[in-house]
Order: sequence, then C-alpha cells, then structure tokens
Amino acid sequence: MNTKSGPVSAAEARDEIRNYIAAEYEKPAAEVQTKVVFNMDLPWVDGAVQPCYLVEWFAGLANGVAVTGPYTYNLPELNVGDTRQLGGLNEWRQQLLNLYAGCEMATAARLTQPLTDFSDPTRTRLILENLQDRRAPRFVINCSVREFLRVGTDEYYVFNGDWVHNPHYSYSATFGFKPRQENTTLVLPEDESTIRIAPHKFLTPVPEVGADGAYPGEPSGFIMMKNGRIVEYMAAPATRAVLDKVAMYYLLGQENGPFAIKR
Repeated sequence: MNTKSGPVSAAEARDEIRNYIAAEYEKPAAEVQTKVVFNMDLPWVDGAVQPCYLVEWFAGLANGVAVTGPYTYNLPELNVGDTRQLGGLNEWRQQLLNLYAGCEMATAARLTQPLTDFSDPTRTRLILENLQDRRAPRFVINCSVREFLRVGTDEYYVFNGDWVHNPHYSYSATFGFKPRQENTTLVLPEDESTIRIAPHKFLTPVPEVGADGAYPGEPSGFIMMKNGRIVEYMAAPATRAVLDKVAMYYLLGQENGPFAIKR
C-alpha cells in the first residue's frame, strides 16, 4: 500500500493498477490487463472527499481486484471469481470498498502504533472461555485466536470456530434465545373437531441432538468481536467462505470504514 496523489480518471486508475500489479508480479506492464468496474467520490479518513476506483486485473493465470485512490491496494487473497460471490452487482462493489477501508485502517495502525498485534493474554483467555461456555444458548467449538488488532482504544479479534446451538434453548430472530419448554401448541386437542392451533414461531426449537450425540451447529469458520462484543454476520455459505479469507479487514471496514453503504 502506498500514499500518493490519487488518479482523477478511469484511464489514470487503469494505468495505476497496471503498473502496480506489474511490479508486484514482476511482469511487463503490457502483459497486465485492467478494467475499472466501479468508481465513486468517497469520504476519506482525513475528512476530504477522494475519487476511488475498483479495478479488475488479469496477468496471465493470475487475476484479482485492486483499489486505487489515496491508496493503491491489491485486495488480499481475493480473485475476480471470489468477488462475484459477495452479493449483487452494487453489493459486492460496496463490500469491496469496505474491505479497502479495513485494509487502510489495519495498515495505518500497524505503521503508527506500537504492539498493535499483541493482545492481553488474561483478557484473551477469558474471552475464549466465554465463547466456549457450554451453558450458554450457543457456544463456539474448535475455537482459537486467528487475529488481533488494536486501533486506538478499540480491540478487534477474529477467532477460528463454529457456532453450536445448546439444545436446551429455542431461538427466533424476534425473541432471541429462550429456555426450551414443553411446546403444548404442537399437541392435538382430544376433540378432533376442534380447530388445530398452529405453533408460534417463537416456540420453534432448534433441532434435537443428533444420533451421534453431536449438538446441532452453524458452521461459520470465523467469529468476529469488537471490544468484547460479538459482531454478527449473516450470509450465504459461499459469501462467508470468501470473507473468511479477509475477516479482519472486513470487520474493520464494516465497523469503522469511512465508506457508507447505500443499498
């Protein structure tokens, strides 16, 4: 990533990324193809509005998406196919802009603040214990710290792990987790002529423990947390698989990025 005066046209953006990728992959610039797929004037971290460009690039068998503006950055570990899984046409572009913001924040923190990648071991141990507490309505299995970053006074964690649902609780988006009780609305009345009562949504239980004794779960791959608070992310499995590669950048951009998402 480099600070510079940003391009002011699509042609300048294409040239910027072509030269950047050529240098990164040690190829002649003539062998790199670039295409601007999105551009917008965006509020930047210095308070000014800056023109920013999303550019797809192709260099032989390699391809990816880069962003240029006040910074030029080749988004890590994502190729053109990955980006198409991030949502609809405008959504995936906006997701990438948030990733851009997260990359910028992470780089700035690591360059300007000492020990930003080192967490307090006692606090980290308590967070891990709470995430894996089997008395909770849901808990994490196969849990370990993947990344930590401190930006100012804010602390960000990305954990490896998958959610498991406690079968003694039911869950709904409206009422959250509730201790499971006998669901009498599922019992037919003795008089079959009586109108059957439909079960209420908030009483719908999570599945029973499987025949192998395993709790029903929600494979997620990563858990994001800011200042001890879990940052929820609900998405299709394919989308999660893509963001799993860049979860810390996504977390930073989603929570604090200078780019407002407009749907």
